[in-house]
Amino acid sequence: MAEREDLMDNAEELTEFRPEAADAEGHDGRIAWWREARVGLFVHWGLYSLPGGIWRGEEVKASYAEHLMLRAKIPATEYETIADDFRAEHFDAKLWARTARMAGLKYLIITAKHHDGFAMYDSDVSDYNIVKRTPFGRDPLEELAEACREEGVKLCVYYSHSMDWHHPDSQGNTWDYPGNIGAYDDVSSWVENEDKRTRYESYLHTFALPQVKELLEKYGPIGLMWFDCGHKLTEEQGAAFVRQVREVQPDCLVNRRVWKEPFGDYGNSSDNQPHVRVPRKDWESIATLNDSWGYKANDRNWKTAEAVLRQMIDVLSLNGNFVINVGPTGDGAFDPKSVELLDEMGAWMKRNGEAVYGTEKSPIGKPPWGRCTVKGGTLYGHLFDPPASGRLVVPGLRNPVQRAYLLADPDRLPLPVSRLGGEDLLIELPAMDDSVTIPVVALEFEGELDANPVPLLVETDYPSVFGAFDADLAGPCVRYDTGKKDRDNLIGWQSPQDEASWSFRVNGPGRFGVTVTYGAEAAGGTLLLAVAPKPAHSDVPPLKLAAAIEGTGGGLAFRSVGMGHVDIPEAGEYTLTLRADGLPADSGLCVKAIQWERS
Repeated sequence: MAEREDLMDNAEELTEFRPEAADAEGHDGRIAWWREARVGLFVHWGLYSLPGGIWRGEEVKASYAEHLMLRAKIPATEYETIADDFRAEHFDAKLWARTARMAGLKYLIITAKHHDGFAMYDSDVSDYNIVKRTPFGRDPLEELAEACREEGVKLCVYYSHSMDWHHPDSQGNTWDYPGNIGAYDDVSSWVENEDKRTRYESYLHTFALPQVKELLEKYGPIGLMWFDCGHKLTEEQGAAFVRQVREVQPDCLVNRRVWKEPFGDYGNSSDNQPHVRVPRKDWESIATLNDSWGYKANDRNWKTAEAVLRQMIDVLSLNGNFVINVGPTGDGAFDPKSVELLDEMGAWMKRNGEAVYGTEKSPIGKPPWGRCTVKGGTLYGHLFDPPASGRLVVPGLRNPVQRAYLLADPDRLPLPVSRLGGEDLLIELPAMDDSVTIPVVALEFEGELDANPVPLLVETDYPSVFGAFDADLAGPCVRYDTGKKDRDNLIGWQSPQDEASWSFRVNGPGRFGVTVTYGAEAAGGTLLLAVAPKPAHSDVPPLKLAAAIEGTGGGLAFRSVGMGHVDIPEAGEYTLTLRADGLPADSGLCVKAIQWERS
């Protein structure tokens, strides 16, 4: 079995948020700028950027280049030697800040200290820093603070507070310091160990907390302290970092990873997690342009600008902030591909930024053609897949519409709009240029927003897809997978009481073909699908389908299987429920989606 690479991104801590336990004092005032900004730039830059994932001539098998020291178990004294060649001759703080601004990104989060323990600023707490230990000899954080102020970009700081692989009393480095807490050790494994706990407490209070304090004191207003791996702390230790931030800069935001729920001013998804169940109103998604956060010379798995924009818009539609990452090279330059992608994002943002900044979550869910955001009296439809017919159905908006237009149209010529019943709209689109990336339609409506978020089964152009992460779950075992790439499915089906359900509505009777996409380790058992009106009434009995479960070669080896047809008798709202009965113990059933298509 391949070694599991723990990416230490708090993924196991995505628990339900308890609003009553949050630090509510001053919250709305602190977070106002962040809600307006919506998009930011993460910059991972450190000693690890110079080797770029290569050590002693060989690539280190690690998803993230900044984990080089841990994955290769490099002795601290050897890792220190990277600093001798760290000249950063192409570092230009003004260019970094200007690149963020031109890409339409309103804040910048810089790694002041990552898990390797090397401070990328002039630390008074430790001489192990870029000013005192490298030929570069300057304080990039001081220069970046000034550049961000000049460019109107909010400066934010990343600080790895729970781990330091260079420090003899911290967590992570057990090859140099065998008595330390291990990088993957749970809190429960060391909290009762007096030696480990005492030494670690000493590290926090004499090193980590003082470094956080000096970061907040030396560089002017900081918009956000971005902590990491807080699940490796006790609750009391996490609270100490929140107090330290509040004491020095009360208006500075703190992210959830300072500990775990309910800490922080906003929630975090895990790293590169495009599919989420949003735990609270304010939350943030972070993503890379390729696979690694720090610069990795052999990582050429670049996303397209359109893929990044789609992920960003999906996050915005769920009321999240989106932060995209760049890993500068060891010489301090943004690599050409990152610059190219940021330029493409910036061009889109220049045309469509109105549909991004200060917007809130979609009031009409996830239409089949894309995603929506809303601000004031305008609904913005981001067209991932414009309808081939040119007839755009906007479901669920009950308000009268004053006008509709393409946001990038400098003349904002009105588009024909008509009403489909009491809740849905039809917009006649002009011929769409296939070369245009994600066009945006703006709908200006009258009055206070009045919308129905229940998905509509559309008549033409698209199948209706019920995705795993849009389901409501019940039962003792079934749960969502990680939500990362290719893991947007349900896992754990074991009990006949396990079920996934979705609400939907139709505007009239119709026949629909139903397909379920699933994977299974072994054949056996039956998928049971039921459709019932909501609220239930005797005139329309539940409609049921069943299909034998076949082995597909693995739980993640997905196959689409037709289950038959469902005849919906009348307009209204319905509930679709999926269960599995008679599963063998080794079934390994995973469900990805249910697709409906009008017959």
